[in-house]
Amino acid sequence: MNFERAKSIILIILVGTSIFLTWSIWTYEPEYDLFEQSSEFIKIKSDVQIVSDVIKPVSILFHGNGQHFQTSNPAEMNEMEKEFSQWRFRGIKEVSVNRLQRKFDDFVHEDGSIEIEFSDDIPIALYKTVLNITDKEVPKFSFDRIIIKQKDISGNESAVYFVSYDQGKIYQGMVDSKKLRNFMDSFYRGSYDKHPEYTAETINSKRTLFVPEKPVEINKLEYYIDYLDIGNLKNALFTYPKFVRQEPVSVGEEYTDGTRLMTVNKDNYLISYINPAQKSKLFGSSSDLLQKSINFINDHDGWEDNNYRFAYMSEDEQRVVFRLFVNGYPTFNESGMTEIEQIWGKEEIYSYDRPYFSLDSVLPSEGSPKTLQSGKEVVNQLKSKDNIDFKSVEDISIGYKLNKSLDSKLVTLVTLEPTWYYRIGDKWFIVPFDEDTGGDQSGLE
Repeated sequence: MNFERAKSIILIILVGTSIFLTWSIWTYEPEYDLFEQSSEFIKIKSDVQIVSDVIKPVSILFHGNGQHFQTSNPAEMNEMEKEFSQWRFRGIKEVSVNRLQRKFDDFVHEDGSIEIEFSDDIPIALYKTVLNITDKEVPKFSFDRIIIKQKDISGNESAVYFVSYDQGKIYQGMVDSKKLRNFMDSFYRGSYDKHPEYTAETINSKRTLFVPEKPVEINKLEYYIDYLDIGNLKNALFTYPKFVRQEPVSVGEEYTDGTRLMTVNKDNYLISYINPAQKSKLFGSSSDLLQKSINFINDHDGWEDNNYRFAYMSEDEQRVVFRLFVNGYPTFNESGMTEIEQIWGKEEIYSYDRPYFSLDSVLPSEGSPKTLQSGKEVVNQLKSKDNIDFKSVEDISIGYKLNKSLDSKLVTLVTLEPTWYYRIGDKWFIVPFDEDTGGDQSGLE
């Protein structure tokens, strides 16, 4: 074999090897072990909230066989909300109480029905983003409860009712009867085995409230707290943050650009912002007001622990309040440490008050569990007080009273103490069981 022939053979072998390796790379499929994603350890945090995250039911009432049962369990309410958000609603229209041939209060709390209750009136124009409404045009109205009645389920379609308790208004939408039957089978039947019994208490001729028949046992809670980034808030609230001056004050710090003012209260971990130039109001719809209030907090990642819920809105004041909820219960604090309040001006936000902390990790509490009085005892106590107009009471609820403290390592803790509250207008008060003080009458918005 001469040298030239040997080179040719070697070249052919190299070219063949190259072709084989190239083909192997192109066609190679590695074997991976199956990986099951678990939300327990893979969690992507998102601080953007949509309507269904913030506007949620606060309780569910079941009426059956002359008895009443209620739950505020977040898991059950989420499951129920998931169900009715998948229904198709059509033919939404107002129905008069006269046509229903019964008194308004009797209709709302009728035997054989479920009441899904919200904190305040919700504009349907906004909540229709949660519901599947097929109508091209929907009447303008607000509601604070959705009612499903077992006796009204018949034929192919049946009515579901949207009720505004304060306004005495009732609207109905038609839903597939099969879905309603499945819903009642899942949630209504057997509710008396799963939930505590409540008793009806007549407040006045137009209002009945439902309170626990027996004493209620709830755990006292303690949390370490975490903090929001003050810089994010400053950048969101001031048009030109680099021109903002910072100055120390007795309670913490002040930031101003000569017009706007943001105060950081380090005693109570609160932010207070005001823009006097926006004082005159531009009145828009309640739907627009609530949507832009949600968007505003989204814009600066302001929800933090995602436990804030819509609580109250005043269209006249252009005011919206979101409240901290824990385990399905509202929380209260006399300094405002559990509320996000916005008041809107003619073009932008006029005032903005909120805490700048979030609940971090929960600790075992030495004082838990705590047993609260029965609802009947609460009602009797309210009736016995000369300084309380019982007929003006609009709600009675268990809530957490938030107090702050320092532990032995000088780490800030907050304590959530189960407490009975009652509401008149938009203000909440502690039910006064102390005969000497008469209770806290300062009012918590």
